[in-house]
Amino acid sequence: MGHKQNLGTTMKMYDYPAPNAQKVKIFAHEKEISIEYIPVDLINHELRTPEMLNKNPMGTVPFLELEDGEIIRESRAIIEYLEGIKESPNMLGKSPLEKARIQEVDRLAELGLMIELAHYVHNISPFFADKGPQSKEAAEMALNCYKKNLQILEDSITGDEFLIFDRPTVADCTLFSTFTFAESIGVEDQNGFSKTMAWYKKFGKRKSIETEK
Repeated sequence: MGHKQNLGTTMKMYDYPAPNAQKVKIFAHEKEISIEYIPVDLINHELRTPEMLNKNPMGTVPFLELEDGEIIRESRAIIEYLEGIKESPNMLGKSPLEKARIQEVDRLAELGLMIELAHYVHNISPFFADKGPQSKEAAEMALNCYKKNLQILEDSITGDEFLIFDRPTVADCTLFSTFTFAESIGVEDQNGFSKTMAWYKKFGKRKSIETEK
């Protein structure tokens, strides 16, 4: 028998102001699913305490704790679970083709943009200096890939208020969190893409964003 969450109960998500956690929070707000958000002090290694490692041996956030103690790790797994417990609004796709189109744009946002920003900041930030060799060339390459993929994204937008279709999808959540991350590290290349920025401004006025701030 599959696990069924009672929407009247409270789930807890262990949270930190970073893109993957923000993506999940926007998704949950769009679906009007109630979650208690538990801030985690990553800087002071709170995820490495025995209690936290018992909940999530990976030592990462976000992770979701259900009322019965079940733990769901990784942002995409959490999103799949939330979609499964509340069908409306549908945000992962109804038909096979819808699911594929949403996945295309979502993967472009995450793998083509977010990951490149992560590579960039890992190679320039003193915070990551003790994690391994840093390279100015690698940072430049990551930004170049980011810019190239921004153009692909610009050409992929088929919606007006939303990236694709006439409703919010996980792709909107992923891309919005990507751009807030870009702004936080001083990357502004996305500002030169008119369709992308028009979407960003419109989506940023949604209740899910205001609630998440």
